[in-house]
Amino acid sequence: MHLNSFANHSSKINNFGRNKLTFMKEKEAQINFDLHPLVLYVEKEDGSFGRTESASYLSSNYLDDYFDKIKKWDKELKEQLEKGEISPVYYYMIMLEFGEKDLASRVGICKRRLRKHCKMAGFEKISLKLLKRYAEVFDVPASNMLHFVTIKEKDLKKLKISYRKSDNPYISFSKIETLD
Repeated sequence: MHLNSFANHSSKINNFGRNKLTFMKEKEAQINFDLHPLVLYVEKEDGSFGRTESASYLSSNYLDDYFDKIKKWDKELKEQLEKGEISPVYYYMIMLEFGEKDLASRVGICKRRLRKHCKMAGFEKISLKLLKRYAEVFDVPASNMLHFVTIKEKDLKKLKISYRKSDNPYISFSKIETLD
């Protein structure tokens, strides 16, 4: 059904006592945010319907806030890792937004065992085989479960960091290059 005929049809529906349908107007849909474009079909000022490009209200107003929270979590969790208050399993679980039940299921263990691995005392007892399973679920090299790289935010634009897995699932190679 063409949108103009839909609008005509909707006015007929209103004659039968149903709620009146309202359509988003073109002016209401305009949000400027280049990072997250959105295509909408809206009622134009002349009463026709058509395509307009906009952005998500949530993206334009909350995306930066979300990224700031992620950076804050990362910093706080790395500080806790350094102090031995949490394990790498807990770090990745939080940063990748896994729930306990989901992560335990993917790794193939019970939640109780997962909770032990979230603390350093339990993490220290993990076998290499289980460490590899966690790394596969987190989609990181197994060596990243034992090694963290931190870079100052001001230096991020100057450096390129890449990881390469090897045939040995427990060994990976990190390459840090300066960008010229």
